[in-house]
Amino acid sequence: MSKKRKRVSRRRLAGQRVLAHVPTFNLEPGEHKPVTAARRYIAESSLMPPALINVRRNEHTTDRFFWGEKGLFSAQYAEENHFLFPSLRSIVDSVGEETLFAGLEAVADDWEEMEEYEYAFV
Repeated sequence: MSKKRKRVSRRRLAGQRVLAHVPTFNLEPGEHKPVTAARRYIAESSLMPPALINVRRNEHTTDRFFWGEKGLFSAQYAEENHFLFPSLRSIVDSVGEETLFAGLEAVADDWEEMEEYEYAFV
């Protein structure tokens, strides 16, 4: 029996392309939980948003967090909802939507509402 292909989300691919332009920091959690380690690192280093923080839980698992102006989120949430973050919008504006999202039209998925990248400033 053939393996079923996972559906590729155009919306998440667009978010991955945007987050590729965000500075990334890698750290070990020590004795803290991954989210606590990420929050402590942000506070100790006075990290300015936007930033990606990869916390290595063990040799097989890495937790990814997005530090935005609205707080700490999972990186997957930020990928799927990149249009909700004003700091990511500034990245899209500086790089250019045509450059960043080129080729995404060819990806077939269920996200028909993503024809235009409307950014909501909540």
